[in-house]
Amino acid sequence: MLAISSLLFAGLSVSLIPGTAPQCCPPLQFQTYIDTLESLSNVRDKRFQKFMYSYDAKSRRTATHVVAESKEDEFDQIDDFAANKSYSWAKGQCCVSATGRYNQTCIPAGAKLVRRSFMGVSPNTIKVDTYMFMVSGLTRLVTVGPNCTPVESAQITSKIPQPDGQFMWIFYNMTMGIKDASIFTPPKICFKKGIRVERRPDALPHLMPF
Repeated sequence: MLAISSLLFAGLSVSLIPGTAPQCCPPLQFQTYIDTLESLSNVRDKRFQKFMYSYDAKSRRTATHVVAESKEDEFDQIDDFAANKSYSWAKGQCCVSATGRYNQTCIPAGAKLVRRSFMGVSPNTIKVDTYMFMVSGLTRLVTVGPNCTPVESAQITSKIPQPDGQFMWIFYNMTMGIKDASIFTPPKICFKKGIRVERRPDALPHLMPF
């Protein structure tokens, strides 16, 4: 079982002449914590959140739990792409919407390998690679460990004024596989009559490794 704790890593970085990425897709099943920093716009505050995240490409499902200091601020979402259903719930209320098409996320074949690093303290080090590619006009930088395990993902731009869509995700305390598949089962409140079939304005995005 692989465990990654990004908070304890120290690295020696080696710059490279950009190359091209081999086929690189994340493990088919894993569970992890993610610290996120999202830039909402050039005039609004940035937002920090911590997630517990479960990813299962085999069954095409993800589950996200917002880790909060109080129950009142907790938020959950299950994206069941196989059933084309997204369930978002908080404070005893649930909203259901369509997920849309599922696409397993992989680093594009044309991405540039821009850095090769070592993370950890000798002799317990791992090799990590950072790739760069464009997404909707923004620069995506993805750092992966062995077997294309996600370590960090950032989306940035040098444009002024700063547009929406910038973020940084840091993955840590990761374990391979899904310990309990019931994490992908929505609560009973999501199946009550009269449930709203729409997406909450503050619902989480379809979170994917890359």
